Amino acid sequence: MSFTGSMFGDIIEWFLGRAGDRRQYKRRAGAFHVWYQPNPNDNTQTQQGVGLEISPNGLMFIMPDSIGAPEFNLVLRLRESNIPLRVRQIRADQVQHQGKTWHRYMGEFQGVAADNWDAIVRYVNDEPEVDRRKMQNQEQGGKTDDAYRLLPMALQKKIMDMLVSQGKLEAPKDGQTPLLKLFYGGLVKRPGQKPAHRFNVHSRIKKGDEMMAYDTRFLVAEDGQITTL
Repeated sequence: MSFTGSMFGDIIEWFLGRAGDRRQYKRRAGAFHVWYQPNPNDNTQTQQGVGLEISPNGLMFIMPDSIGAPEFNLVLRLRESNIPLRVRQIRADQVQHQGKTWHRYMGEFQGVAADNWDAIVRYVNDEPEVDRRKMQNQEQGGKTDDAYRLLPMALQKKIMDMLVSQGKLEAPKDGQTPLLKLFYGGLVKRPGQKPAHRFNVHSRIKKGDEMMAYDTRFLVAEDGQITTL
């Protein structure tokens, strides 16, 4: 299986005409409260830090003490809501803050309740707080995402199967559409390899009584090979 330039051109053109979708993954800079939870089962043990920047799939923050774990739990305070998150560390360095050396972290979200993800999107886009949870879940579950539908069927199935195997999506039954939304992330040039295209896929799955939201980054090569980032 191979792609033609026109197929990706159709997807890119579609996204260029959808400013509203692109806005969902912009970043918002500005301080906000962050608490690191060394033990997620004990809410009394927390270390306070300062959030610096946030997007719907990650954040940057500083802490006075280092975090040794590659994945950890945070609680954010955005507007009037406390938002618990599971975060994977991407990069770390040290910066000066109030005359002392603090640890700066860049991380991506590994797990967040769907209504909290919606609240982060509204915060990043500076939208008013409204209860859109029911409406958004109905919209995602009621029709196939247009961008996802532009991909060849074989690639749709590959992406869906990878998300199902990772516990980030429930396999749809016959006649149902997968609970996901796809965002185009741009062309990636790789030394010694053919260019590939990055896609961010937002998926949702019900675990227990709670709907969980996940964001997964896929790299799709022009020969149809798919890898996660």
